[in-house]
Amino acid sequence: MAIREFMAAPPFNKRDLPDNEIEMFDAALTHDSYANEETSRNHTKMSNERLEFLGDAVMELAVREFIYRNTELNEGAMTEIKNSIVCNRNISAQVTKAGMDIDGSLLVGEGHREKRTGNNVVEESMRADAFEAVLGAVYVLYGADEAKRIVHEVFLRGR
Repeated sequence: MAIREFMAAPPFNKRDLPDNEIEMFDAALTHDSYANEETSRNHTKMSNERLEFLGDAVMELAVREFIYRNTELNEGAMTEIKNSIVCNRNISAQVTKAGMDIDGSLLVGEGHREKRTGNNVVEESMRADAFEAVLGAVYVLYGADEAKRIVHEVFLRGR
């Protein structure tokens, strides 16, 4: 799936992206295995690791703020709820449930492709990391409110 199609779909709903935004989302959807293979071929390709670092913090903040504002729980109980929401297993499951085609959009190295079909083989941690990287890109490009909106839509609605 092309980046423009991926970003036009819910929960992002971003259309008519300028080239600089496409470049950032391209980096967000580039696993380090692909970036490393491209670099070894003398092509420089950024991986999603830096954006994932930022997106992880953005997601944690949005979830922590939601829990703080919507419960009267003590710190330990709030931490347990936060951990259940931001763990890779839950992120991967919710991203899949929301219909985001990260698996088809993520650029991965040969070691993460099925030999027979060429389809991506994306582990739950890779899917979660890629979502966090896209969230980091959303934060950089559109700000905290838009990043929080996405977290609320995918992870916190109905809680």
